[in-house]
Amino acid sequence: MLEAQPIDINKLEKIRTSWLPAVEFLFGEAVNEAEFVGFELRDDTQTPSTAFNHATRPFAYTIHIPQKSLSNDVLLLADIMHELCHGLFPLGYEGHTKERKTTVLCEGAAIYASVVALRQVFGDECVDEYLNVLSEQAFSYYDAFSYVATLLSDDPKAIKKLRVLRPFLQDVQKPDFALADVNADVKIKDILLMTFRP
Repeated sequence: MLEAQPIDINKLEKIRTSWLPAVEFLFGEAVNEAEFVGFELRDDTQTPSTAFNHATRPFAYTIHIPQKSLSNDVLLLADIMHELCHGLFPLGYEGHTKERKTTVLCEGAAIYASVVALRQVFGDECVDEYLNVLSEQAFSYYDAFSYVATLLSDDPKAIKKLRVLRPFLQDVQKPDFALADVNADVKIKDILLMTFRP
């Protein structure tokens, strides 16, 4: 792990702060228990992640960003948006979460947030390229995105509605779609609620 320069961390904080309102507009506010601790730049990973290191503060999290992302503005924005979205409904410290797992719905929402930001900042051509790479190199993420995009094309507020009932999006169950007045095909609901497997 490299020692992060303050200017790099400041850049990450600025991106997170500026995009948080957009993510909350899409998917609702973070659960009350969520506590963002900060960023950590890592040279020992290729993918962003969220780390929970506080047993006494189970939903306090640090966002790990790969060092390599700093040299690519597209990748950096996508990585931050992805983990920022997960921060709305964090999994929590192991052992405290009752075996809570990330679902296709959660992972698809995180990719969706990344795509929204990339489209706004870099345009449609960038999004097409990003999704093509995702489809070729990380198909399960692309697939999750596709199902969430289908859900949101039918009802742009679907995730917000579901989170009124289940603030932790991982806890959504099939009957919640009807309770939240979210219309979705039965097959899509089943897939969205499956445990995500990268």
